[in-house]
Amino acid sequence: MKKNSGFLILAILAALAVSCATESSVKVKVLIPGSPAVRLDPYREIVVAAFWQETELKDFNLNQALVNYLRDEIEHQFKGKLSSKTISWENAQMTENKDFWKQLLPEPQGCLILTGKAQFTQDVRKALLAKDRRAIDDGPFTPEKAWAARKSFSLKLGIYLIKPDTGEVLFQKDFQEAMDYEGQKQMAEFAFFDLLQKIKLKLFRLLFGSEKIQERYLLSR
Repeated sequence: MKKNSGFLILAILAALAVSCATESSVKVKVLIPGSPAVRLDPYREIVVAAFWQETELKDFNLNQALVNYLRDEIEHQFKGKLSSKTISWENAQMTENKDFWKQLLPEPQGCLILTGKAQFTQDVRKALLAKDRRAIDDGPFTPEKAWAARKSFSLKLGIYLIKPDTGEVLFQKDFQEAMDYEGQKQMAEFAFFDLLQKIKLKLFRLLFGSEKIQERYLLSR
């Protein structure tokens, strides 16, 4: 009887030790505040100007879509006035031409010009359906289509904040995003705004200190 009781006590102690040593984790999403790279409070107006576009796109006005999107989205974050302006780019080096920016606005004091360089490209790629090529070449069954078409889009943006009273560049940052879509029917406009949304999240974190959602693991015993 004493021997059985001893075994029972040891079993209970072992179970308690295991339960105390076992850890479980819970994945949660938290908002991480950002720190602005530039102070926009001293400025009364942001003028979103046309971008330098390396290549023109058929049936899609990329510049107009880009300027309208940035102007409307910044309006939700910036307390001052938002406007847009069409400019004629001679070359991509115009961002360094201080005299050009100093003559652009009739009242430059307290204003910022947001402009930059844009490149939007698309391409069709082939993707292997099977992870292992041997599954297609040596397998008992040959799939109807070993390869699938993927439409790939890429968006590059160089964002500049320029002070029109001095012509100097106050802020400059390059962004690049790419996405693949199944099939070849994806319209360029939808892909453009998908990519622009990704860049906007990163840009606004630098300009306005927007919060960023990150995943964290909480450990519990």
